[in-house]
This record gives sequence, C-alpha cells and structure tokens, in this order.
Amino acid sequence: MATERDILADGRTDRARRRGGEGAFGLRARAQQARFRATLPPAAASPADDKGLRNKHLLTLGHEHQNLFPALQGPGGAVDYFSARGIQWWRSGRSGDAAGGGPTRNLASSQVACVNFLLPLMSVPGALATLVRAIDPEIIELVEIPDPSGAPASFVQLEWVGWSAPLEGGRINRGALQTSADALVLGRTAAGLRALVFEWKYCEEYRSPQNKGEGRSGGTRRRLYAQRFSASDSSFKGDIPLDDFLVEPFYQLLRLRLLADELQRSGLAPGLPVVDARVVVVCPEANTDYLSVVASTPLARRFPGRETVEEVMQATLRTPSGVTFVPSERLVRDLRASPVAPALAAWLHYQQLRYGW
Repeated sequence: MATERDILADGRTDRARRRGGEGAFGLRARAQQARFRATLPPAAASPADDKGLRNKHLLTLGHEHQNLFPALQGPGGAVDYFSARGIQWWRSGRSGDAAGGGPTRNLASSQVACVNFLLPLMSVPGALATLVRAIDPEIIELVEIPDPSGAPASFVQLEWVGWSAPLEGGRINRGALQTSADALVLGRTAAGLRALVFEWKYCEEYRSPQNKGEGRSGGTRRRLYAQRFSASDSSFKGDIPLDDFLVEPFYQLLRLRLLADELQRSGLAPGLPVVDARVVVVCPEANTDYLSVVASTPLARRFPGRETVEEVMQATLRTPSGVTFVPSERLVRDLRASPVAPALAAWLHYQQLRYGW
C-alpha cells in the first residue's frame, strides 16, 4: 500500500452504493462485517453518529480496538507494535474516524485484515512458517527482520518502506504517503535470503480507474519512479512505457515491484543482502472486481489475451514470479489442514466468524 487501500465508508446506503456501481463483493464484505459487529459488545456495536448509524460495518467511536483480534487488543498487542515502530494506522474522515493512535473504526479495512491475519501467527510456534511455505515452498526457514527504529526485530514487519529512505526520498513515514509493503517477511532459500513483499486486499476495486498520469501530479509520479523503472536491473521489460502503469491497480503494483527491486539491489538492512524479492498479493478469490482486469486500461489493451490483473502484471516482468496472487481463503484452508491447526483454534474460529473463511 502507498495511499488509500480500503473501500471507504462514505455515508451512502447499500442501495445508493448499488446505484453508484459498487461491486457485488464489496457489498457482501460489508454485510459480513455488519454481521460480525452484531457479535461484539453492545457498546462497540451501537454508534450514535450519523456515519455509524447509516453504515453497519462501522464501530462506535472510542471502541476501535474491537477491530482487532482479541489477543492483539491489550498491552503488547497491535497498537503497541505500531507505536514502537512509528507506524501510522490508516484512518479516514470518510469513515468518520476520530484522531488517535489506534486502528480505524471501519471493519472492512484491509490494513486491519492484514494485521489480524499475520500478527497472531507469530505467537504460535510454526504457524507463520507454515503459512509462508504454503505461499513459497522454496523457503526453508524464516529470518527475523531488524527494525530501523530500534524496535525489536520481528518475523513480520508491517508498513515497510525501506531501511533508511522510502522510494520517494525524504524521511521515513511508515503507513502514510509513501510506497510501503503492507507486510514484509524474510525467508531463507537454497540460494539465499528471499523477501516476500505483501500487499493485502479485502474489498478494494478499481472498476473505473483514474489516469494518474494527468496534470502536475502525473509529472511528479514520472519523476519519482521513471529512473528505477527503466534501470538496467529493473524487473520490468524495457518495451512497455511507464505511462501504461499509471492507472490502478497497476500503479500500486508497479511501486511495490520497484520496492522489491530496491531490496534486491541494496539489501534489506546493513549486512542483510537479499538475493530475491517477490511481491505477493493476498486477495479474496471472490473479489473478482479487483482480480479481473479492466479492459479499458492501457495494459489490458496491450495484453488482450490476459484476463486477470495477475496475468497482465506477470506479462510486464522479465521474471513472471516477481508478482504472484494468493487467495486469502486458500491460506486459511491450508492452515486449517496443517499440524498447527489445534494451536490456532481461536484464530481459525475468528477468521471464520469475521471474514467467513
């Protein structure tokens, strides 16, 4: 993620959303979160403000901690993890979020979905390794990642932008206005260290994508990324212009792939070289509004035989495995069928109750 990732609450009713063309999965996901909200303590599920009254997937203000897996809610949990590393939570005025140092009230947040998925696995021996090997069987073992802030090393780093500077230059500001991986995991393969650069999706969709190459902002984007895009060691084929990527979701995936290239080029941290870095997009398989390519986009026209965002992105790369997509549901199924499932009983129940997986 680099900017907004979630489908935002904007005060419309579901009927108005349908009139506005919002995809079917987004509606179903919000309905799922509304059902989950009904299982929470009444104080958290009874917002009194206008946005909360009209959107059943929003928590009561002041009860945003209920957006987190229960084991992540207290001391030493997700809020402390973010605070220790100087990471900003995604929050939005369109969701009616108040200022604060915790998560959004929006139960449909993809950042929260990522946090609720990955952080609890670190506390169960073997769980995170089982997940990672389900994604990449070549990984032999996991390696802790140091933190540039001086916070303790962790097997999962959230909102990773780089060790000393983001792609865009300037000071590091994890979680806002910079190209950042929703999560970063480091594994050892037979060839050396491999970084998995995660992008986590829930109900995002880009059915009418905006051309981000227009105007002054478009010029800024070209200035920031053109050199890396056309570098001799870039992952991208040299016969595709940068402008073809300046439309979502390809613009976001472009930047994440450039971040992965930088990990390969400069290493993850001093003394920690990376021989390979791969972008892994975790997205519900039912969210075809995100997964299916929009035919009017430049890259879709360039590769007319490819129907998914994954297929189109892989066609732009020298090595197609540089970007892969993995269904959220499949990862839960793999963990449910694994030897660590008994120790993950509470987490598996939560995933089913919260997300229906």
